[in-house]
Amino acid sequence: MAYIGMDNHHNSHTGRCIAVALLVVFLATLLFPLLDGLSVSGFVGDKTYLIIMQDNDEIRSTGGLMAVLGLVTLHNGNIASTEFHYVTTFTSPGNYSSLWNAIVQLDGPESFTKFFGVNAALLSDSNVQYDFASFAPKMQSDFYNVTGNRVDGIIALDLTAVEAVMNVTGPITMSGEVITSRNVVDRLHYYSGTAQGDKTSLSTFTSTLMLDLVRQLRDSSIPQKLTLLRTVRTLEAEKHVLIYPSEGFLFRNAGGERETRSGDFISTADITLGTAKADFGVNRTIDYHVELLADGSAVSTLTLTYANDCWWDYDVFSTTLVPPGAELVAANNASHALKGPQVTSGAGFTAFSSRILVSANTIGSVTYVYKIPSIVRGSGIAHHYDLAVQKQAGIVRYALNVSVQLPPGSTAISTENVGSNLGLTRDAHVSVVYR
Repeated sequence: MAYIGMDNHHNSHTGRCIAVALLVVFLATLLFPLLDGLSVSGFVGDKTYLIIMQDNDEIRSTGGLMAVLGLVTLHNGNIASTEFHYVTTFTSPGNYSSLWNAIVQLDGPESFTKFFGVNAALLSDSNVQYDFASFAPKMQSDFYNVTGNRVDGIIALDLTAVEAVMNVTGPITMSGEVITSRNVVDRLHYYSGTAQGDKTSLSTFTSTLMLDLVRQLRDSSIPQKLTLLRTVRTLEAEKHVLIYPSEGFLFRNAGGERETRSGDFISTADITLGTAKADFGVNRTIDYHVELLADGSAVSTLTLTYANDCWWDYDVFSTTLVPPGAELVAANNASHALKGPQVTSGAGFTAFSSRILVSANTIGSVTYVYKIPSIVRGSGIAHHYDLAVQKQAGIVRYALNVSVQLPPGSTAISTENVGSNLGLTRDAHVSVVYR
Protein backbone atom coordinates (compact mmCIF):
# COMPACT_ATOMS: atom_id res chain seq x y z
CA MET A 1 0.00 0.00 0.00
CA ALA A 2 1.48 3.33 -1.08
CA TYR A 3 0.42 6.38 0.89
CA ILE A 4 1.26 10.04 0.91
CA GLY A 5 1.92 12.17 3.98
CA MET A 6 2.30 15.81 3.03
CA ASP A 7 3.01 16.82 6.64
CA ASN A 8 6.41 15.16 6.37
CA HIS A 9 7.58 18.15 4.32
CA HIS A 10 6.59 20.85 6.78
CA ASN A 11 7.02 19.70 10.35
CA SER A 12 7.60 23.30 11.40
CA HIS A 13 3.87 23.93 11.13
CA THR A 14 2.79 21.16 13.48
CA GLY A 15 2.47 23.33 16.56
CA ARG A 16 1.25 26.48 14.93
CA CYS A 17 -2.43 25.68 14.67
CA ILE A 18 -2.85 24.36 18.20
CA ALA A 19 -3.66 27.88 19.30
CA VAL A 20 -6.44 28.14 16.73
CA ALA A 21 -8.27 25.13 18.14
CA LEU A 22 -10.36 26.76 20.81
CA LEU A 23 -11.52 29.39 18.36
CA VAL A 24 -13.48 26.56 16.78
CA VAL A 25 -15.47 26.32 20.01
CA PHE A 26 -16.33 30.01 19.69
CA LEU A 27 -17.36 29.69 16.06
CA ALA A 28 -19.44 26.63 16.88
CA THR A 29 -21.27 28.58 19.58
CA LEU A 30 -21.93 31.23 16.94
CA LEU A 31 -23.06 28.90 14.18
CA PHE A 32 -25.26 26.52 16.11
CA PRO A 33 -27.50 29.17 17.74
CA LEU A 34 -28.06 30.68 14.30
CA LEU A 35 -29.29 27.33 13.05
CA ASP A 36 -31.17 26.49 16.24
CA GLY A 37 -34.90 26.32 15.64
CA LEU A 38 -34.55 25.77 11.91
CA SER A 39 -35.95 22.27 11.81
CA VAL A 40 -35.37 22.07 8.07
CA SER A 41 -31.65 22.32 8.78
CA GLY A 42 -31.64 19.31 11.08
CA PHE A 43 -29.66 21.15 13.78
CA VAL A 44 -32.06 20.27 16.58
CA GLY A 45 -32.37 17.48 19.12
CA ASP A 46 -29.47 15.35 20.32
CA LYS A 47 -26.86 15.36 17.58
CA THR A 48 -23.09 15.21 17.24
CA TYR A 49 -21.13 17.15 14.65
CA LEU A 50 -17.56 16.87 13.48
CA ILE A 51 -15.92 20.31 13.34
CA ILE A 52 -12.90 20.77 11.07
CA MET A 53 -10.71 23.85 11.33
CA GLN A 54 -8.99 24.27 7.97
CA ASP A 55 -5.87 26.42 7.79
CA ASN A 56 -6.19 28.13 4.41
CA ASP A 57 -2.65 29.45 4.72
CA GLU A 58 -1.91 25.88 3.54
CA ILE A 59 -4.49 25.33 0.84
CA ARG A 60 -6.11 21.97 0.14
CA SER A 61 -8.84 21.02 -2.32
CA THR A 62 -11.53 21.30 0.37
CA GLY A 63 -10.31 24.64 1.73
CA GLY A 64 -7.14 24.11 3.73
CA LEU A 65 -4.97 21.89 5.91
CA MET A 66 -7.10 20.05 8.47
CA ALA A 67 -5.38 21.49 11.54
CA VAL A 68 -8.01 20.68 14.16
CA LEU A 69 -10.79 18.12 14.48
CA GLY A 70 -13.48 18.50 17.10
CA LEU A 71 -16.68 16.84 18.26
CA VAL A 72 -19.57 19.05 19.35
CA THR A 73 -22.63 17.38 20.88
CA LEU A 74 -25.94 19.24 20.90
CA HIS A 75 -28.82 18.66 23.29
CA ASN A 76 -32.03 20.47 22.35
CA GLY A 77 -30.14 23.18 20.49
CA ASN A 78 -27.55 23.80 23.22
CA ILE A 79 -23.92 22.71 23.18
CA ALA A 80 -23.68 19.87 25.70
CA SER A 81 -20.03 18.85 25.20
CA THR A 82 -16.97 19.57 23.08
CA GLU A 83 -13.76 17.66 22.45
CA PHE A 84 -10.98 18.80 20.13
CA HIS A 85 -7.85 17.12 18.83
CA TYR A 86 -4.91 18.86 17.16
CA VAL A 87 -2.27 17.86 14.65
CA THR A 88 0.38 17.11 17.28
CA THR A 89 -1.84 16.19 20.22
CA PHE A 90 -1.61 12.43 19.86
CA THR A 91 -2.16 11.92 23.61
CA SER A 92 -5.43 13.80 23.94
CA PRO A 93 -8.04 12.46 26.39
CA GLY A 94 -10.22 9.71 24.97
CA ASN A 95 -9.43 7.04 22.43
CA TYR A 96 -7.84 9.30 19.84
CA SER A 97 -4.14 8.68 20.38
CA SER A 98 -3.81 7.41 16.82
CA LEU A 99 -6.29 9.79 15.19
CA TRP A 100 -3.82 11.80 13.14
CA ASN A 101 -1.52 8.81 12.60
CA ALA A 102 -4.31 6.75 11.04
CA ILE A 103 -3.87 5.81 7.39
CA VAL A 104 -7.05 5.71 5.31
CA GLN A 105 -7.76 4.48 1.81
CA LEU A 106 -8.29 7.04 -0.93
CA ASP A 107 -11.20 6.49 -3.31
CA GLY A 108 -9.78 9.00 -5.77
CA PRO A 109 -9.63 11.27 -7.51
CA GLU A 110 -7.63 9.50 -10.18
CA SER A 111 -5.89 12.77 -11.09
CA PHE A 112 -4.25 12.71 -7.63
CA THR A 113 -3.75 8.97 -7.00
CA LYS A 114 -2.34 8.32 -10.48
CA PHE A 115 -0.04 11.36 -10.44
CA PHE A 116 1.58 10.41 -7.11
CA GLY A 117 1.15 6.64 -7.40
CA VAL A 118 -0.68 6.33 -4.07
CA ASN A 119 -3.87 4.72 -2.82
CA ALA A 120 -3.85 5.87 0.82
CA ALA A 121 -3.02 8.89 2.96
CA LEU A 122 -2.83 10.01 6.56
CA LEU A 123 -6.27 11.02 7.81
CA SER A 124 -5.03 14.60 8.19
CA ASP A 125 -3.95 14.63 4.53
CA SER A 126 -6.93 12.80 3.07
CA ASN A 127 -8.91 15.84 1.87
CA VAL A 128 -7.72 15.53 -1.72
CA GLN A 129 -11.13 15.30 -3.43
CA TYR A 130 -12.12 18.13 -5.74
CA ASP A 131 -14.53 19.75 -3.28
CA PHE A 132 -15.85 19.54 0.27
CA ALA A 133 -19.13 17.96 -0.83
CA SER A 134 -17.23 14.98 -2.29
CA PHE A 135 -14.89 14.69 0.68
CA ALA A 136 -17.32 15.09 3.60
CA PRO A 137 -19.22 11.78 3.35
CA LYS A 138 -15.93 9.87 3.09
CA MET A 139 -14.54 11.77 6.09
CA GLN A 140 -17.68 10.89 8.02
CA SER A 141 -17.08 7.22 7.27
CA ASP A 142 -13.31 7.34 7.91
CA PHE A 143 -13.82 9.14 11.22
CA TYR A 144 -16.17 6.38 12.36
CA ASN A 145 -13.76 3.64 11.24
CA VAL A 146 -10.85 5.26 13.11
CA THR A 147 -12.63 6.42 16.28
CA GLY A 148 -15.88 4.43 16.48
CA ASN A 149 -17.85 7.69 16.71
CA ARG A 150 -20.76 8.38 14.41
CA VAL A 151 -21.45 12.02 13.53
CA ASP A 152 -24.62 13.54 12.13
CA GLY A 153 -22.82 16.12 10.03
CA ILE A 154 -19.59 17.99 9.38
CA ILE A 155 -18.85 21.72 9.58
CA ALA A 156 -15.60 23.10 8.17
CA LEU A 157 -14.30 26.60 8.96
CA ASP A 158 -11.11 28.35 7.89
CA LEU A 159 -8.99 31.18 9.27
CA THR A 160 -10.70 33.73 7.03
CA ALA A 161 -13.89 32.92 8.93
CA VAL A 162 -12.11 33.56 12.25
CA GLU A 163 -11.01 37.01 11.09
CA ALA A 164 -14.42 37.90 9.67
CA VAL A 165 -16.26 36.96 12.86
CA MET A 166 -13.83 38.92 15.04
CA ASN A 167 -14.33 41.89 12.75
CA VAL A 168 -17.94 41.89 13.96
CA THR A 169 -17.41 41.02 17.62
CA GLY A 170 -14.61 43.58 17.99
CA PRO A 171 -11.21 43.43 19.73
CA ILE A 172 -10.44 41.85 23.06
CA THR A 173 -7.61 42.62 25.48
CA MET A 174 -5.51 39.82 26.96
CA SER A 175 -2.68 40.49 29.39
CA GLY A 176 -2.44 44.04 28.08
CA GLU A 177 -2.34 42.91 24.43
CA VAL A 178 -5.15 43.92 22.07
CA ILE A 179 -6.26 41.07 19.80
CA THR A 180 -8.17 42.23 16.71
CA SER A 181 -9.43 40.73 13.48
CA ARG A 182 -6.27 42.01 11.80
CA ASN A 183 -3.76 40.36 14.08
CA VAL A 184 -5.59 37.34 15.52
CA VAL A 185 -4.18 34.77 13.08
CA ASP A 186 -0.68 36.24 13.31
CA ARG A 187 -0.79 36.20 17.12
CA LEU A 188 -2.13 32.66 17.17
CA HIS A 189 0.68 31.50 14.92
CA TYR A 190 3.18 33.42 17.04
CA TYR A 191 2.02 32.05 20.38
CA SER A 192 1.77 28.48 19.18
CA GLY A 193 5.10 28.70 17.36
CA THR A 194 7.01 30.16 20.32
CA ALA A 195 5.26 28.33 23.15
CA GLN A 196 6.09 24.76 22.15
CA GLY A 197 8.33 24.44 25.16
CA ASP A 198 5.86 26.21 27.44
CA LYS A 199 2.47 24.58 27.05
CA THR A 200 1.10 26.38 30.12
CA SER A 201 1.34 29.83 28.51
CA LEU A 202 -0.07 28.49 25.24
CA SER A 203 -3.01 26.91 27.06
CA THR A 204 -3.63 30.10 29.04
CA PHE A 205 -3.63 32.21 25.89
CA THR A 206 -6.02 30.00 23.95
CA SER A 207 -8.38 29.43 26.87
CA THR A 208 -8.59 33.13 27.69
CA LEU A 209 -9.15 34.02 24.06
CA MET A 210 -11.99 31.51 23.73
CA LEU A 211 -13.73 32.58 26.92
CA ASP A 212 -13.52 36.27 26.05
CA LEU A 213 -14.93 35.67 22.58
CA VAL A 214 -17.79 33.54 23.86
CA ARG A 215 -18.56 36.20 26.48
CA GLN A 216 -18.70 38.86 23.76
CA LEU A 217 -21.04 36.72 21.71
CA ARG A 218 -23.32 36.10 24.69
CA ASP A 219 -23.49 39.79 25.55
CA SER A 220 -23.85 41.06 21.98
CA SER A 221 -26.93 43.03 20.98
CA ILE A 222 -29.64 41.77 18.64
CA PRO A 223 -28.37 44.00 15.78
CA GLN A 224 -24.88 42.58 16.30
CA LYS A 225 -26.22 39.02 16.22
CA LEU A 226 -28.00 39.82 12.96
CA THR A 227 -24.74 41.19 11.58
CA LEU A 228 -23.05 37.95 12.60
CA LEU A 229 -25.74 36.03 10.74
CA ARG A 230 -25.12 38.05 7.57
CA THR A 231 -21.38 37.52 8.00
CA VAL A 232 -21.76 33.76 8.24
CA ARG A 233 -23.99 33.71 5.17
CA THR A 234 -21.34 35.65 3.23
CA LEU A 235 -18.65 33.25 4.46
CA GLU A 236 -20.83 30.37 3.26
CA ALA A 237 -21.25 31.92 -0.20
CA GLU A 238 -17.49 32.47 -0.42
CA LYS A 239 -16.81 28.88 0.79
CA HIS A 240 -15.08 29.74 4.05
CA VAL A 241 -17.85 27.99 6.01
CA LEU A 242 -18.91 24.58 4.68
CA ILE A 243 -21.65 22.31 6.00
CA TYR A 244 -22.48 18.68 5.27
CA PRO A 245 -25.17 17.66 4.75
CA SER A 246 -26.12 21.00 3.19
CA GLU A 247 -29.72 21.61 4.21
CA GLY A 248 -32.03 24.49 4.97
CA PHE A 249 -33.01 27.71 3.27
CA LEU A 250 -30.26 29.82 4.88
CA PHE A 251 -27.31 27.71 3.80
CA ARG A 252 -28.31 26.13 0.51
CA ASN A 253 -24.84 26.21 -1.04
CA ALA A 254 -22.81 25.49 2.08
CA GLY A 255 -21.73 22.06 0.86
CA GLY A 256 -19.31 23.57 -1.65
CA GLU A 257 -20.62 21.36 -4.45
CA ARG A 258 -19.35 21.81 -7.96
CA GLU A 259 -22.07 23.06 -10.25
CA THR A 260 -23.09 20.82 -13.10
CA ARG A 261 -23.67 22.78 -16.29
CA SER A 262 -24.20 21.79 -19.88
CA GLY A 263 -21.92 24.57 -21.14
CA ASP A 264 -18.31 25.48 -20.49
CA PHE A 265 -16.77 25.45 -17.00
CA ILE A 266 -13.49 25.86 -15.12
CA SER A 267 -12.95 24.43 -11.64
CA THR A 268 -9.42 24.53 -10.22
CA ALA A 269 -8.40 22.61 -7.09
CA ASP A 270 -4.95 23.38 -5.64
CA ILE A 271 -3.08 21.36 -3.01
CA THR A 272 -0.01 22.89 -1.37
CA LEU A 273 2.81 20.35 -1.02
CA GLY A 274 5.09 20.87 1.96
CA THR A 275 5.63 24.62 1.69
CA ALA A 276 4.12 25.52 5.07
CA LYS A 277 2.22 28.81 5.40
CA ALA A 278 2.86 29.95 1.84
CA ASP A 279 -0.65 30.62 0.60
CA PHE A 280 -0.98 33.83 2.59
CA GLY A 281 1.62 35.28 0.19
CA VAL A 282 0.41 33.78 -3.10
CA ASN A 283 -1.88 35.68 -5.47
CA ARG A 284 -3.74 33.75 -8.16
CA THR A 285 -4.93 34.87 -11.58
CA ILE A 286 -7.13 32.97 -14.05
CA ASP A 287 -6.80 34.10 -17.69
CA TYR A 288 -9.24 32.44 -20.06
CA HIS A 289 -9.65 33.00 -23.77
CA VAL A 290 -12.15 30.95 -25.75
CA GLU A 291 -12.51 30.94 -29.52
CA LEU A 292 -16.00 29.83 -30.49
CA LEU A 293 -16.22 27.98 -33.79
CA ALA A 294 -19.08 27.89 -36.28
CA ASP A 295 -19.99 24.28 -35.43
CA GLY A 296 -20.50 25.11 -31.73
CA SER A 297 -17.18 23.70 -30.57
CA ALA A 298 -14.37 25.82 -29.13
CA VAL A 299 -10.63 26.19 -28.69
CA SER A 300 -9.72 27.38 -25.20
CA THR A 301 -6.54 28.84 -23.74
CA LEU A 302 -6.40 28.75 -19.94
CA THR A 303 -3.50 30.25 -17.98
CA LEU A 304 -3.17 29.84 -14.21
CA THR A 305 -0.72 32.31 -12.70
CA TYR A 306 0.80 32.18 -9.21
CA ALA A 307 2.56 35.30 -7.92
CA ASN A 308 4.67 34.05 -5.01
CA ASP A 309 5.49 36.92 -2.64
CA CYS A 310 7.04 34.61 -0.05
CA TRP A 311 10.77 34.32 0.55
CA TRP A 312 10.61 30.56 0.04
CA ASP A 313 9.54 28.41 -2.93
CA TYR A 314 5.89 27.53 -3.48
CA ASP A 315 5.11 23.92 -4.43
CA VAL A 316 1.54 23.24 -5.55
CA PHE A 317 -0.33 20.38 -7.20
CA SER A 318 -2.98 21.97 -9.41
CA THR A 319 -5.90 20.19 -11.08
CA THR A 320 -8.34 21.98 -13.36
CA LEU A 321 -11.64 20.41 -14.35
CA VAL A 322 -13.05 21.33 -17.77
CA PRO A 323 -15.94 19.93 -19.87
CA PRO A 324 -15.99 16.21 -20.70
CA GLY A 325 -14.40 15.28 -23.98
CA ALA A 326 -11.91 18.16 -23.87
CA GLU A 327 -8.75 17.35 -25.81
CA LEU A 328 -5.45 18.84 -24.60
CA VAL A 329 -3.57 20.30 -27.56
CA ALA A 330 -0.60 21.94 -25.81
CA ALA A 331 0.72 22.92 -22.39
CA ASN A 332 3.59 25.13 -21.34
CA ASN A 333 4.99 26.80 -18.26
CA ALA A 334 6.88 30.00 -17.58
CA SER A 335 9.98 30.54 -15.39
CA HIS A 336 9.48 27.62 -13.01
CA ALA A 337 9.61 23.85 -12.71
CA LEU A 338 6.62 21.86 -13.97
CA LYS A 339 5.74 18.17 -13.73
CA GLY A 340 2.90 17.10 -15.98
CA PRO A 341 0.49 17.73 -17.43
CA GLN A 342 -1.54 14.63 -16.76
CA VAL A 343 -4.95 14.16 -18.36
CA THR A 344 -7.63 12.09 -16.66
CA SER A 345 -11.39 11.85 -16.97
CA GLY A 346 -14.27 11.54 -14.54
CA ALA A 347 -18.03 11.67 -14.46
CA GLY A 348 -18.87 14.82 -16.40
CA PHE A 349 -15.39 16.35 -16.66
CA THR A 350 -11.84 16.17 -18.00
CA ALA A 351 -9.00 16.93 -15.56
CA PHE A 352 -5.66 18.58 -16.36
CA SER A 353 -3.12 18.15 -13.53
CA SER A 354 0.36 19.60 -13.03
CA ARG A 355 2.80 20.05 -10.16
CA ILE A 356 4.18 23.58 -10.22
CA LEU A 357 7.17 24.96 -8.31
CA VAL A 358 7.30 28.76 -8.16
CA SER A 359 10.53 30.21 -6.81
CA ALA A 360 10.54 32.78 -4.03
CA ASN A 361 9.46 36.29 -5.05
CA THR A 362 8.72 35.25 -8.63
CA ILE A 363 5.69 34.64 -10.83
CA GLY A 364 4.96 31.27 -12.38
CA SER A 365 2.22 30.06 -14.64
CA VAL A 366 0.93 27.06 -16.55
CA THR A 367 -1.06 27.34 -19.79
CA TYR A 368 -3.37 24.71 -21.25
CA VAL A 369 -4.66 24.87 -24.82
CA TYR A 370 -7.51 22.48 -25.47
CA LYS A 371 -10.43 21.75 -27.78
CA ILE A 372 -13.96 21.39 -26.42
CA PRO A 373 -16.77 19.64 -28.26
CA SER A 374 -20.07 21.40 -28.74
CA ILE A 375 -20.71 23.80 -25.85
CA VAL A 376 -22.86 26.46 -27.54
CA ARG A 377 -26.65 26.35 -27.36
CA GLY A 378 -28.60 27.63 -30.35
CA SER A 379 -32.26 28.56 -30.50
CA GLY A 380 -32.40 29.38 -34.19
CA ILE A 381 -32.50 33.10 -33.47
CA ALA A 382 -29.46 33.44 -31.23
CA HIS A 383 -26.60 31.38 -29.83
CA HIS A 384 -25.79 31.17 -26.12
CA TYR A 385 -22.31 30.59 -24.66
CA ASP A 386 -22.16 30.02 -20.89
CA LEU A 387 -19.11 29.63 -18.68
CA ALA A 388 -19.15 28.69 -14.98
CA VAL A 389 -15.98 29.63 -13.06
CA GLN A 390 -16.02 27.83 -9.75
CA LYS A 391 -14.02 29.22 -6.85
CA GLN A 392 -12.03 26.85 -4.67
CA ALA A 393 -12.95 26.79 -0.98
CA GLY A 394 -10.47 28.56 1.30
CA ILE A 395 -8.97 30.81 -1.36
CA VAL A 396 -9.89 34.42 -0.66
CA ARG A 397 -9.74 35.90 -4.16
CA TYR A 398 -8.74 35.29 -7.74
CA ALA A 399 -8.19 37.88 -10.45
CA LEU A 400 -10.28 36.74 -13.40
CA ASN A 401 -9.78 37.79 -17.02
CA VAL A 402 -12.16 36.35 -19.62
CA SER A 403 -12.27 37.04 -23.36
CA VAL A 404 -14.60 35.43 -25.90
CA GLN A 405 -13.89 35.36 -29.63
CA LEU A 406 -17.07 34.87 -31.67
CA PRO A 407 -17.26 32.93 -34.95
CA PRO A 408 -16.55 35.00 -38.07
CA GLY A 409 -19.49 37.18 -39.04
CA SER A 410 -21.21 36.90 -35.63
CA THR A 411 -22.42 39.87 -33.59
CA ALA A 412 -22.77 39.98 -29.80
CA ILE A 413 -26.23 40.77 -28.43
CA SER A 414 -25.38 40.73 -24.73
CA THR A 415 -22.46 39.82 -22.47
CA GLU A 416 -22.00 39.14 -18.76
CA ASN A 417 -18.69 39.21 -16.84
CA VAL A 418 -16.56 39.33 -19.97
CA GLY A 419 -13.51 41.51 -19.35
CA SER A 420 -10.40 41.98 -17.27
CA ASN A 421 -9.53 42.37 -13.60
CA LEU A 422 -12.71 40.83 -12.28
CA GLY A 423 -12.43 40.01 -8.59
CA LEU A 424 -13.56 36.42 -8.02
CA THR A 425 -14.55 35.84 -4.38
CA ARG A 426 -17.34 33.34 -5.10
CA ASP A 427 -18.52 31.29 -8.07
CA ALA A 428 -19.02 33.37 -11.22
CA HIS A 429 -21.07 33.03 -14.36
CA VAL A 430 -19.96 34.34 -17.75
CA SER A 431 -22.30 34.44 -20.73
CA VAL A 432 -22.44 35.73 -24.28
CA VAL A 433 -25.51 35.79 -26.50
CA TYR A 434 -24.76 36.32 -30.19
CA ARG A 435 -26.20 35.87 -33.66
